[in-house]
Amino acid sequence: MRFGRSSLIKRVCIIGCGSIGSLYAAHLAKVTEVWAFVRRPEHAEALNQQGLRVSGTHEFRAALQASHDPAKLPAFDFGIVCSKATQTAEAVRPVAHLFKKGAILSSQNGLGGEEIIAGLTKTLVMRGTTFMSGTRSASPDSRPWPCRMRGRRNGPS
Repeated sequence: MRFGRSSLIKRVCIIGCGSIGSLYAAHLAKVTEVWAFVRRPEHAEALNQQGLRVSGTHEFRAALQASHDPAKLPAFDFGIVCSKATQTAEAVRPVAHLFKKGAILSSQNGLGGEEIIAGLTKTLVMRGTTFMSGTRSASPDSRPWPCRMRGRRNGPS
């Protein structure tokens, strides 16, 4: 099944575009406008110039827009916080005002992020979670994970 551009959620911001954030960004960029808010200017520049490449079970490239400067970001309909749980306030505070008419999903490994996000924003906050799982297979040709991200990254997102 193929979906076109969304008319309900027109603009999404991924807050923290590391491994998990990049997967959300790449897949969502197929159906809506995606921005990434990252800490480092060189990370934003690489995302703007090269986009994202997903490989594994799914193979595709995705274009998105990125910035380390919250003043250069528009308002958003939806946000997904993918920063480390210990960096929630630092990641969300600069962009909290951009979600006044939207909602934010906390997709973090850890507890307490939703409360921090709710304290910084005046919007609907949803709880999500991430976890690591793995499988073992006797077959050397099988892949224990659904997809891998490849790209140039220098340090944490």
